[in-house]
Amino acid sequence: MARPGITFEMVAHAADTLVGRGEKPTIQAIRAEIGTGSPNTIHRHLQQWRATQAPAERQAAKLPDELASALAQEIERQASAARAEAEADALDARQTADSLAETGEALETEADALREQIELVTAERDEAERDRSEARSLIEGFRAQVKQLEQQRDDARQELAEARNRITTLTEQRDQEHNARLDAQRDTKAAEKVRVDAERAQAVAMAKLEAAQQQAAERLDALKSEQQGRKADTDAHKQAMADLRNEWRERLTAAEKQAQDAQSRAQEADKAKAKAEVRAEALAARLNAIEPRDVSANTEQG
Repeated sequence: MARPGITFEMVAHAADTLVGRGEKPTIQAIRAEIGTGSPNTIHRHLQQWRATQAPAERQAAKLPDELASALAQEIERQASAARAEAEADALDARQTADSLAETGEALETEADALREQIELVTAERDEAERDRSEARSLIEGFRAQVKQLEQQRDDARQELAEARNRITTLTEQRDQEHNARLDAQRDTKAAEKVRVDAERAQAVAMAKLEAAQQQAAERLDALKSEQQGRKADTDAHKQAMADLRNEWRERLTAAEKQAQDAQSRAQEADKAKAKAEVRAEALAARLNAIEPRDVSANTEQG
């Protein structure tokens, strides 16, 4: 196959130029004249050029009638020249054949090398295509993992925010329960004080009662003579003492009830505190489990 740019017109022009200078148009001479070209291509175009020159030579061999006497000499001369040209052409053909053989071997060697290079390049291209496909798959996988990690990070942040809100709520509840416990403790202390005051008042009342009874007894002994006249006063005094005892007993019962109520509220406050502490510990454990995951997600994203 002719190389790009080596045409019949270029070979024909080079051959005409060589003939004009009196030189023989051989393959090497034409290649040197053109400056490039494959010997095979030059040989093929040179044969076409010679085919176009043969009729001209035959027409040139025609002689005028007036030179018929010299025809034999001219024919002999031309025959000698033809033999010499044929021998030169044969030698040139052998040289051309040798050159073409060498060129063919070189071209075959070059073709084999090119085929090996093409196979190598094709294999490298296929491998590169596989690597690119694998890289695309890895990139898609990485993108999916990144998207999943981002979703997990967002979920963890949401859970963390919710946990913090729950912690805030539980903290407020704990504070309220703590305040309620303090109030219950204060109520308990107040009830205890009321009970103590009631017991003291009862003791004072009992002491007064005993003193009154003692005074009554003394007065009763002293006034035995006046028993009939003082009976109404004595009955009234006894009734008053009975009323006083009942009043102090009622006050003592009310104080004990207040103390029991305060104690119940204190126990309920202790139970609420225990529940709040358990919830706070569970929430803190869950928060501790969430926060490392959030930190890991932020580190991978970074």
